[in-house]
Amino acid sequence: MIFKWESEEERLLRFMKIPPKKKLEWLRQMNRFTAKYSPKESISIRQKLKKTR
Repeated sequence: MIFKWESEEERLLRFMKIPPKKKLEWLRQMNRFTAKYSPKESISIRQKLKKTR
Protein backbone atom coordinates (compact mmCIF):
# COMPACT_ATOMS: atom_id res chain seq x y z
CA MET A 1 0.00 0.00 0.00
CA ILE A 2 1.36 3.40 -0.95
CA PHE A 3 0.80 6.27 1.41
CA LYS A 4 1.10 9.71 -0.19
CA TRP A 5 2.06 11.45 3.04
CA GLU A 6 5.16 9.38 3.77
CA SER A 7 8.51 10.12 2.15
CA GLU A 8 10.52 7.54 0.25
CA GLU A 9 12.91 7.25 3.19
CA GLU A 10 10.05 6.52 5.59
CA ARG A 11 8.67 3.92 3.19
CA LEU A 12 12.06 2.21 2.96
CA LEU A 13 12.38 2.18 6.72
CA ARG A 14 8.93 0.63 7.02
CA PHE A 15 9.86 -2.11 4.55
CA MET A 16 13.16 -2.73 6.32
CA LYS A 17 11.25 -3.51 9.52
CA ILE A 18 9.62 -6.53 7.86
CA PRO A 19 11.56 -9.66 8.84
CA PRO A 20 13.53 -11.32 6.00
CA LYS A 21 11.81 -14.65 6.61
CA LYS A 22 8.41 -13.05 5.96
CA LYS A 23 9.70 -11.35 2.78
CA LEU A 24 11.01 -14.68 1.49
CA GLU A 25 7.69 -16.36 2.25
CA TRP A 26 5.87 -13.66 0.24
CA LEU A 27 8.31 -14.19 -2.61
CA ARG A 28 7.72 -17.94 -2.53
CA GLN A 29 3.96 -17.43 -2.61
CA MET A 30 4.25 -15.04 -5.56
CA ASN A 31 6.42 -17.52 -7.45
CA ARG A 32 3.95 -20.33 -6.81
CA PHE A 33 1.07 -18.16 -7.98
CA THR A 34 2.81 -17.09 -11.19
CA ALA A 35 3.86 -20.67 -11.90
CA LYS A 36 0.32 -21.93 -11.37
CA TYR A 37 -1.54 -19.30 -13.39
CA SER A 38 0.96 -18.48 -16.15
CA PRO A 39 0.13 -19.19 -19.79
CA LYS A 40 1.69 -22.32 -21.26
CA GLU A 41 4.10 -20.22 -23.34
CA SER A 42 5.54 -18.58 -20.24
CA ILE A 43 5.88 -21.92 -18.50
CA SER A 44 7.82 -23.40 -21.42
CA ILE A 45 10.13 -20.35 -21.56
CA ARG A 46 10.74 -20.62 -17.80
CA GLN A 47 11.57 -24.33 -18.15
CA LYS A 48 14.05 -23.61 -20.97
CA LEU A 49 15.76 -21.00 -18.82
CA LYS A 50 16.02 -23.47 -15.92
CA LYS A 51 17.67 -26.05 -18.19
CA THR A 52 20.29 -23.57 -19.39
CA ARG A 53 21.40 -22.77 -15.84
